[in-house]
Amino acid sequence: MFELPKKFDREYNGIFRTIGRDVFSTGILKKENVSIDWNGGSFPLFSVSVVLRGRGTYVDEDGTEYPLMPGKLFFRIPHRKHATYIEENSRWLEFYMSCHFMSEDAADYGGQPPPDHMEVDEKREGYLKLKNMPGQDDNWIYSMCKHVFCINTQTPVREIDLSLALLNECFDFISFMNNETNQSKIPLEMFALITKLLKSRREDFSDRITSEIKKIILENLTDNRSLPELLKDLPLSYPSLRQHFMRVMGHNIGEYQIQCRMEEAVNMLMRGVSVKETAFSLGYKDQFFFSKQFHQKLGYPPSAINPLNPRGVKRYQPKDAPAEPEPVSVTPPPQVKASAPAQKAKKAAPKKSSGRSGR
Repeated sequence: MFELPKKFDREYNGIFRTIGRDVFSTGILKKENVSIDWNGGSFPLFSVSVVLRGRGTYVDEDGTEYPLMPGKLFFRIPHRKHATYIEENSRWLEFYMSCHFMSEDAADYGGQPPPDHMEVDEKREGYLKLKNMPGQDDNWIYSMCKHVFCINTQTPVREIDLSLALLNECFDFISFMNNETNQSKIPLEMFALITKLLKSRREDFSDRITSEIKKIILENLTDNRSLPELLKDLPLSYPSLRQHFMRVMGHNIGEYQIQCRMEEAVNMLMRGVSVKETAFSLGYKDQFFFSKQFHQKLGYPPSAINPLNPRGVKRYQPKDAPAEPEPVSVTPPPQVKASAPAQKAKKAAPKKSSGRSGR
């Protein structure tokens, strides 16, 4: 859909900052040789991840599966068991943000005893390599997200508008975390970015995804692949695309494709292309089905197109159509009568001779 800026395609180990007992982290993660990303336990942090590249699956604790692809945002929610899997060779890349919510349950660490310490990165003062720090679920970001974004009652995987502007917002947040000295701003900025990510799903995304569908249809009028196959790279499943397009345009994607093909068919026939060649060029395997659909949509058969006629369409009269009415002659308006003196003068005027004299 767009080219991922090179600055995102780097290896980030994650940036950690602390405010009291709270720990905040952000970064970009590559997981190119990972197939099982998280396997069934509840995550010990509250985390928000955005898929930038690659494909995978999120399996919720009730067994519901959600496809992961660019443009998907997913939550890792404390005490909510889930699993994430990554497709092989999909070159996974994600932007993530997380905040402190430590668990003391060994099950949350794959059955291993939870570590009880953190290591300070000696090279950068104040930065921490997070292993574990015993604490409570008192981070207000998680509490706010539970209520504002309904993360406990709605799906843990959301669709967002993965635009270049939004990507830059994510990258700017990494820089902010790396350089900000007033750490009290970190929670506010993190919550603000989560809000922007989720709000991007609204009108901007709606307009963009509709435009993307139209663009793909117009650029592939001669492609005879099915619509689900043609639109597979968009960040929504085909049923979702179909519902979205119907809601926005008032007709389904298939009808739009037929409409575009009929318009292109008229252009081709006007250029002198045969009906058979036009049908096959537009992805139709059956010339007669094309002609039938053309007639249904436009009201006349493709053979009615006359490339030699500037008006394009021959005079076509269906057999069962009523005869055209005869043109109605228009009687000119009566002349206004002249006045009485003028009539007398006209009678008194001598008649002109139309021939020779009798001599």
